[in-house]
Amino acid sequence: MSRRRHQRGITLIEVMIALAVLSMIVVSVWSGFRGTMSGMQATEEIQNRYAIVRNGLTRMQSELMMTYLSHNRPLDDVRQYTLLDGVDNSSRDDLTFSTFAHLRMRKDANESDQCVLQYFIEKDPQDPQRTHLFRRESRRRTEDKADQLDEYFPAYVMIEDVEEFDVKYWDDRQREWLDEWRTTRNDMQPDRLPTRIKMKLVVKDGSDRVTFTAQAALPMQEKIDLGKD
Repeated sequence: MSRRRHQRGITLIEVMIALAVLSMIVVSVWSGFRGTMSGMQATEEIQNRYAIVRNGLTRMQSELMMTYLSHNRPLDDVRQYTLLDGVDNSSRDDLTFSTFAHLRMRKDANESDQCVLQYFIEKDPQDPQRTHLFRRESRRRTEDKADQLDEYFPAYVMIEDVEEFDVKYWDDRQREWLDEWRTTRNDMQPDRLPTRIKMKLVVKDGSDRVTFTAQAALPMQEKIDLGKD
């Protein structure tokens, strides 16, 4: 009987203290878990954003690798049906070129795999504080000049929040990188292509600026004759 008299139960204060300690542990674990999940979500968003940029660069590489020049035009015609027109605009260059990269979306479309593509930086029409890399494509070869394509063909955003687009062209004859390449001008590089093109994109990521680079080799160095079998 004396042993039972010395035994006592848990007091209300002890229960409250235990619950408070347990609550602190739960809150601490949840805060850590929430921080981990937020970090994982932020990392996933960054990776998705970078993947979009890398995929865009990969597509540009593929399209540039199919750049070509052709003999096919009337003898008395001075217009350029095929070209590579790379204009240096400081850190916002323009690039227009003929390529075999066109994808026909309809079986009966009056189109081929030949087209003229154009890359350039322009402000967002709805937010002038943002600039994007745009892509313009003609569905067939035309004799229009590079600075006239916007009159006939729309442009679409290829990569968002691009602040710089810098292009360099490797000249095998001079053994150096050039800032411009103009096949349509007799005082520059008439009727010949660079062997490589190097691109640099600077993309705004929040308060940071991230740089991406890529190179494309141009294997079709000789002008081709599309009239031959």
